[in-house]
Amino acid sequence: MNHFRNNLARFRLVTFDVTDTLLEYAVRPERHYAQVINSVLEPRIGRTLQEDHIAQSFGRCFRAMKQQYPNFGSGRKQTGQQELEDESWRWWWRTLVERVIVDAASSSDCHNVPVRLLSIIAEQLIDDYTYDGKRVCWRQRPGVDEFLRQLRTPQTDQTLGIVSNFDPRLNIILRNNGIGPAGEVVDFVVTSYDAGVEKPDPAIFETALRKANLLQPDRPEIRPQEALHIGNLCREDYNGARGAGWCALLVNVPANEKNRKLLETIPNEHVFAGMPELQQRLENAAPLEW
Repeated sequence: MNHFRNNLARFRLVTFDVTDTLLEYAVRPERHYAQVINSVLEPRIGRTLQEDHIAQSFGRCFRAMKQQYPNFGSGRKQTGQQELEDESWRWWWRTLVERVIVDAASSSDCHNVPVRLLSIIAEQLIDDYTYDGKRVCWRQRPGVDEFLRQLRTPQTDQTLGIVSNFDPRLNIILRNNGIGPAGEVVDFVVTSYDAGVEKPDPAIFETALRKANLLQPDRPEIRPQEALHIGNLCREDYNGARGAGWCALLVNVPANEKNRKLLETIPNEHVFAGMPELQQRLENAAPLEW
């Protein structure tokens, strides 16, 4: 008897978050940022930036950009503030990278980094994190391949999807990491950028439900209670999905104060260290309490 399938039998739709759920950074972002930044700055202006300064600047600048231009700048699409060829998400990341470099450089008493060098670095980092030709940016988290393979067995008829606070590069990143959209591994991808709202807004989960139902027009509509979302963030993934009427599970929850407080309100049986632990629990004969 396949207890894995039985434990998920009530769900006709299963969706996943991406960052730190299905994929993780292959190296710490500040390390790769430092390598790219210094490979440009050192031979041209004889200066280098430290990883810890870059990490601190990234945190500060990311929070500021997220507040000033939420959802990777998706709101700018309707404002006419950019040239047609300058997609908002690309402008957002380029601006972020340039701000990080200027901020980190000021911490290292390195002022007036030439604008053309800022642009070269930003474009290189955007390209790296999109295409990852050297395989140094992204990798699958442990157990993901086996978990998805179990869900994709011929005996199951679940629709699988992605619901992620991400920009439009996600399809390329997933395919590069063996999680092809459009039916190869998952059936569809919903990014916050394209949906126009970010998790935990219930509207992004409603968008995913509509997409799933469009994929099977000859079957009864999937209801919210027949949908399961698996992610790593208490507020965005667990509470967001539950707020839309879905079920939810957590894996690899970051150990910070915000999540520690939120975890006190979430049943322990819905929280797992990672995909291998979740798979092991689903293979147990005892039914999971939803």
